Amino acid sequence: MTGKPRASAARLSLAVLLLTGVAACGDPQEYTVPSKACDRDVSKDELGALLPSGAELSDEPWVSDNSFSCQIYVDGLTQLAFTEHSGQRKFDVSADAKSGRLGGFDRLRASDVSDNAVVSHTRSVVMAPCPKAGRNYILDLELPNAEGDHSDAIERFVRSYLPTGLAAMGC
Repeated sequence: MTGKPRASAARLSLAVLLLTGVAACGDPQEYTVPSKACDRDVSKDELGALLPSGAELSDEPWVSDNSFSCQIYVDGLTQLAFTEHSGQRKFDVSADAKSGRLGGFDRLRASDVSDNAVVSHTRSVVMAPCPKAGRNYILDLELPNAEGDHSDAIERFVRSYLPTGLAAMGC
């Protein structure tokens, strides 16, 4: 009869060790999704939907006369990058994207964010009028290290961010 209690104790010890190991290997400490990215107001919910989990989030802006870029890093790896331009000539975003003039897109489709916009699994390009600054505004957003289809989350982020971007670029 001494064999059964020892076996039960051994199983219990093993179960405790396994549970302790799982708890120790759980999710890493999560960063807090900010309400600003590169000093621009963003929707925390929409931004968070585009970013992977990780321990540290940082951003890096770049500004010139007619453009603004923001790179967002999670644990040192670029996860989201967007560039805005004002004063741009009008062109057909869909036609230029399909021809390859705007770079690569995975599963390109028209976007209803504006009447001149496209979205793919990991990228979106949107053109909108910019009457105050003259000509047009362009937002080019990419998830350079994402896999899978993020097109719906990208559109939700772009829709929420567009008024901020237009205002910041003087539109």
